[in-house]
Amino acid sequence: MKIGIFWYWKDEVLGIAHDFSLSDIDSIGLADSNYAHIEYWKVLQSRNNDLKYMEYEEVPRGRAIFNSKVNKLVIYLDKSLLIRSKIEKIARFFEANSEQIIIKSDPHYKTK
Repeated sequence: MKIGIFWYWKDEVLGIAHDFSLSDIDSIGLADSNYAHIEYWKVLQSRNNDLKYMEYEEVPRGRAIFNSKVNKLVIYLDKSLLIRSKIEKIARFFEANSEQIIIKSDPHYKTK
């Protein structure tokens, strides 16, 4: 399993998924990525001309955090991504399977 941030664009998961260690787990049992959508968007724009004139909030997005209390990856995402095929692709992006994840829609990740 990996943690990180992502966008779902043209049936593909874009973003960054990275390893974490037990020392990354905070006092409430979570390991979160230090990457921020607003900053990493510039990297994606430089790699994909289709995104060049879009804002990071215009593409459905989310974040994967490890919860050590339940030993699962919690994937927070835009509610438009609550489709089995999309969730499966997102889980694979973070090297997890359906038994290793908890999916939660989050208003913070609402697409504009």
